[in-house]
Amino acid sequence: MIKKYLIKFLFFIVFLSCIPNKESSEDSKIFTNLIPANTGIDFKNILTENDSLNYFTFPYLYEGGGIATGDINNDGLLDLYFTGNQVSNKLYLNKGNLQFEDISEKAGVSGDDRWYTGVTMTDINGDGFLDIYCSVGGKYKPKNNQLFLNNGDGTFSDKSVEFGIDDNGDSIQGTFFDYDKDGDLDLYVANYPPTSFSTPTFLYVHYMNNVKDQQSDHLYRNDGNKFTDVTDEANLRSFGLTLAAVVGDFNNESLPDSDVSNDFRSPDFMYINNQDGTFKEVLKSATSQTAFYGMGVDISDINNDGNLDIYQADMDAKINRRKKANMGNMVPSLFWEAVNAGFHYQYMHNCMQLNTGSTKDGIPYFSNVSRITGTSSTDWSWGPLIADYDNDGLKDLFVTNGTRREVNNNDYFDDLKTAKLTKESLLERSLNIPSEKIDNFIYRNNGNLDFEQANDLWGIKYEGFSNGAVYADLDNDGDLEIILNNIDDFATVFENRSTEKNNYIKIKFEGTSKNMFGIGNRVYVKTKEQTQMQELTLSRGFQSSVAPELHFGLNKSDKIDELKVVWSQGETQILKDVNANQTLVLKFKNASNTETKNEEKIEMLFSEAKNIFPEFKHEENEFDDFLKQVLLPHKMSSFGPALSIGDLNNDGLDDYFVGGAKGFEGNIFIQTETGFIKKELDLFKTDRFSEDVGAVIFDADQDGDNDLYVVSGGYEFESNSELLQDRLYINDGNGNFVKAEEKALPKMLSSGSRVYNADFNKDGKEDLLVLGRQIPGNYPFAANTYLLKNVSEKGKPHFEKYTELAGNLFEDLGMATSAIITDFNNDDWLDIIIVGEWMPIKIYKNNKTGFEEVSEQMGLTDDTTGWWWSINEGDFDNDGDLDYILGNNGLNYKYQAKKDETFDIYVNDFDENNKEDIVLSYYNEGEQYPLRGRSCSSQQIPAIKFKFENFETFSEATLVDVYSKESLDASLHYQVKSFASIYLENQGDTFKIHNLSVEAQLSSINQILVDDYDGDGNMDALIAGNLFVSEIETPRNDAGYGLFLKGNGKGNFTSVPVYNSGFFVPGDVKDMATIKVKGNKYIIAAKNNDFLQFIKVVQ
Repeated sequence: MIKKYLIKFLFFIVFLSCIPNKESSEDSKIFTNLIPANTGIDFKNILTENDSLNYFTFPYLYEGGGIATGDINNDGLLDLYFTGNQVSNKLYLNKGNLQFEDISEKAGVSGDDRWYTGVTMTDINGDGFLDIYCSVGGKYKPKNNQLFLNNGDGTFSDKSVEFGIDDNGDSIQGTFFDYDKDGDLDLYVANYPPTSFSTPTFLYVHYMNNVKDQQSDHLYRNDGNKFTDVTDEANLRSFGLTLAAVVGDFNNESLPDSDVSNDFRSPDFMYINNQDGTFKEVLKSATSQTAFYGMGVDISDINNDGNLDIYQADMDAKINRRKKANMGNMVPSLFWEAVNAGFHYQYMHNCMQLNTGSTKDGIPYFSNVSRITGTSSTDWSWGPLIADYDNDGLKDLFVTNGTRREVNNNDYFDDLKTAKLTKESLLERSLNIPSEKIDNFIYRNNGNLDFEQANDLWGIKYEGFSNGAVYADLDNDGDLEIILNNIDDFATVFENRSTEKNNYIKIKFEGTSKNMFGIGNRVYVKTKEQTQMQELTLSRGFQSSVAPELHFGLNKSDKIDELKVVWSQGETQILKDVNANQTLVLKFKNASNTETKNEEKIEMLFSEAKNIFPEFKHEENEFDDFLKQVLLPHKMSSFGPALSIGDLNNDGLDDYFVGGAKGFEGNIFIQTETGFIKKELDLFKTDRFSEDVGAVIFDADQDGDNDLYVVSGGYEFESNSELLQDRLYINDGNGNFVKAEEKALPKMLSSGSRVYNADFNKDGKEDLLVLGRQIPGNYPFAANTYLLKNVSEKGKPHFEKYTELAGNLFEDLGMATSAIITDFNNDDWLDIIIVGEWMPIKIYKNNKTGFEEVSEQMGLTDDTTGWWWSINEGDFDNDGDLDYILGNNGLNYKYQAKKDETFDIYVNDFDENNKEDIVLSYYNEGEQYPLRGRSCSSQQIPAIKFKFENFETFSEATLVDVYSKESLDASLHYQVKSFASIYLENQGDTFKIHNLSVEAQLSSINQILVDDYDGDGNMDALIAGNLFVSEIETPRNDAGYGLFLKGNGKGNFTSVPVYNSGFFVPGDVKDMATIKVKGNKYIIAAKNNDFLQFIKVVQ
C-alpha cells in the first residue's frame, strides 16, 4: 500500500530532481572589485603595534572589525558602517550608483578610543529608523558597548546607558531577536573573556562552574525603553570564548533558538527556547561534533528542505603547505581530556550542520556535512555568509579568512621556546611573526550537497586579512554585493551582476510598532522548481549584521506560484502568482491570524518500540590501539557487539544474543509471552576475556535445535593468542548451553569479524563462512578467512576446513568485514561475495565442486577497493536476479578519493628498525603528500625530524620526498579510488556500479536490511552505521542517523527523511537484525559502547 508519507516527502526531494543548470563559461564572472576612489569607501582598519600592545601582550589583536548594513535614512538605499579597532568607526551614506559619502563625524558615530569589534543595526525603539549597536573589547577600558540611537535627522546619540545595554564584558557582537514572543526585540550579547591560549581543561571546568558576570554572554529583555539583564533567569549564564551567536528557529516550533560558537576548548552552546522565557542547552544531543576553534557562524536553509542549517567556521587550511606549517596538531591526551570533562567532540575543521528535520523532545538533530560539501577547510576563517549570490535559487557560501600574523606558525613559535624573551623584545618578536596574505573563499551551491569553489569562476579575488563581512544589494539591482572589513587595507566592495542572468525577489516588511522591520519573520517562496525558505535575522557571520530584508534568487522563473510569510507573532500572509524582479513591501496589517489547514498526518513506517525489550548497554573495554601502531587511521578494537537472532529454546519464538567486549560476557535474551528475560549462563562469564564481534544461531549438530557460534576478534591480543579462537556453544534444546569440545572446530587463531551459515554442498548440513578481519598489531595486513565444512553427526558437532571447495582461496584474503551468501547467477548453487577494508569486491562462484573467484569476469576489478563495511541482496529492479547494496565509508569523511587522486596506504619498514610502518597518503593540488604531519610522522619514524629540520620544509615535501620512491615501490600498497556506497546492478554477465544517493553517503554504512517495508511490491533498504573510533586528527564519521531507501522496482532508490519515515538510528551502529514479537516485526540496532535500540516496523 502506498503510504501517506509520500506527500511531504516530495517536498523534501524536490531539490534533488530540479537542480538548476549552472553556467561554467568564461563569461560566468559576476563580481567586480570596486576601487575606493570610485565608491568613496576609504575605510582602513589599520593596526599599530607598540611596546604595550602587541601579540604577546594582547593575543586577540588580530580579530579585526565588523560591518553593519541598513538604510539609516529611509531613502531606499543601503548604507554601510565599519568598526575600527584603533581607528575611528565609519558610516557611509549610500548616494546611489555604488557611490558613498562619509558622514561619520556629522552623524556622531565615529566612536572614541574604545576597541570596537562587532556591530548591528536594528530599530531598538520602534520609531522606524535603524539604530547602531557597537560591541567593544580590547585590552584597555572602557569596554562598555555603545548604542547610537538614530535621531531621524542624520545624527545619532549615545543612549547605551539609558537603555541599560552598555555591557562591559569583552563583547564580540550583539544579536537582536524576540525570544519571549512579546513583540519587541531583546538582545543577546556575545562575550569573549580573555583567556590564556594554554589554559588547561580543568581550569575551563572551573570557569564554567564559577562563572563571573563579565565572563558570561548576556541576555537583555526589552522592557520598553529600558532593557533588563535576564541571563540567569533564562538559564543562559555560561563561560565560553564566544566569537559568534546566531538565532533562528531550529526545531520549527515558531520560537527563536540560538547557536553559540566558542573558541578553543570551551564547548559551543545550542540553546533551545522552552517557550517560557528560559532556554535549555542541547548541543551534545543535537550535534555529533563541532569545530575546535569555533569562529563565525551563519544559518540558512542550504538544501531547500524547509529547515535551518548552521555553518561554523574554524581554521583548517586547504592547501598542504599551510596545513602542515601553520596549523597546530591535535594532541590525543588533551582531546580526550576535554571529552571526558563533558565537553563535546571538537575537531579543527569547519562544520556545516545539516538540519535533519527530526526532533525529539524539542531537540533538533544535525549532521556535519562539511566534508561531502567540500567546505571543511577554508584556512584561518572568520565570517561565513550563506546567500544566493548568483540568483539561481540555491544558497551559496562566502567565507572571510586570513590572520594578520601567523600565530600558529610552528617553526616560529618552536624557536621562541628557546629564545630569551624580554619586555623590550616583545614588540620586535611580534612584528617578526610570519605573515601571508590569502584569498577568501566563495562556494557555488550546485545542489545535492555539492559546493564548488568559485573564486575564479565568479571573479572573487582579494588577498589580505579579512574579518567582518556582509552581503547587501547596494545598487538595488536585485543581486547581492559583498563587502569586507580588512586589516591594514581598504575595505573591499565586490559589485554583483547576477541579475543580468537570473531573476530575483526582494522582500521588506512593515511590521508592528515594536518590531518595525519584521525581525524573526519567515518567508516561503514556491516556484515550479522548488520551495525556498528564509528567516530574517540580522547578526550573521563574524562581528557583522545584514540589512532587514530578504533576497531570493529565482533562477529563470519569472513568476512565483506562492509566497507565504509567517510573521514572528504567528500571523500569516499568502500571495499568489507574484512577478519576479521586484521589491515587495509586506505589511503586518495585511496578515491574518487564521490558522492554516494542517497537512495530512504522515503515517510513519517505523516507530520507537516501547515496553517490550529490556534495556541493555554494550560496554567497550578500554584499550589504546595506537600504542601498538601509532599511525593507525582508526582503532581496531571497537567493532562489537555481535548480534544474532533465532529460537534458542524451541518454543517457536525469536530470541537474541548480544556479544560482549573483552572482559564483558555475552548475553542471551529469551522471548516469553510477556517480554524478554536475560538468561544467566556461567560459560559466557568464563569466556568473557575473548571479544565477541560476530555470531550466528543455527543447528550446528543436526539435533533439531539451534546452537550458537561466536566469532572472536579484537585488536587487544597477540596475533597468536588462544583468546582469538572462535567458540561453539551447543544447545540442549531448552536454551541451556555447553561449550563444544575443542576438537569441534579447527584451530583458527584469527581476529575475525562475521560468520555466515549456509549449505554450500547441498548435503543438508549448514556449513560456515568465517571472515578474518585483521592480524592484531599488523594493520593492514591480510587475515585468513575460513570456509568450514559441517561434518557433524547428530549431537556430535564437528567442523573442518573445507579444502575441497575452497582450497587456499581464502587465505590472506584481506581485512574482511562483511559477506553475502547468494546465488548471483541463478544456477541454484550458493555463491559468496566478500567485502572488506582496503579490499576490492570479491565474488566467488560455486562450481559445485569448488569455488572460483570471478570478480574481474563480472566487471569488478581492483578499482573497487574501498573501506567496505556491509553488503546485502535483493532483486531491486524486478528482473529476476539478485542485485546488491554495499556500504562503503561514505563521502563525508576526511579521507577523500577519486580515480585520479587516490587515497593510499603504504606499509614497509621504512627506517629499518624491524617494525612495519604505516604511511597514508592523499592528493592536494595535484601532488601526493603524506597525510600526517611532521610531529605524528616522526613519532613512528624519528629520523623524519632530522631529515626535515623544521615544519616548513616538511610542509613542502611530497610523499616521495619523505619516504623515497624505492621504499614506496617495495611496500605493501593498497589504493582507494572511491569511498562511495553503491548499488550493484546485476546485468547477468556483468555488474554495473551505481552510487547511492548523497543522503546515503553521509557516513559509513555498517549494516543493511532489505525488505518491502512500505508494501508497494518493491524491495527497499534500511541503512545505518558511523565510525566513532577515528584517530583524533580525523573527525569521527558520525553524520549518519540511519536512512530508509525506498525502492521503485527499477533499481532506483529515494532517500526518505527521518521525519517522513520514522527510522532514526543514531550512534555507532555496528549491526542490525529483524526480530518477530507477537506477529510484529522489530529491528534491533546494536551499537558499540551504547544501548541497544529497538524500532517497530509498522505493518
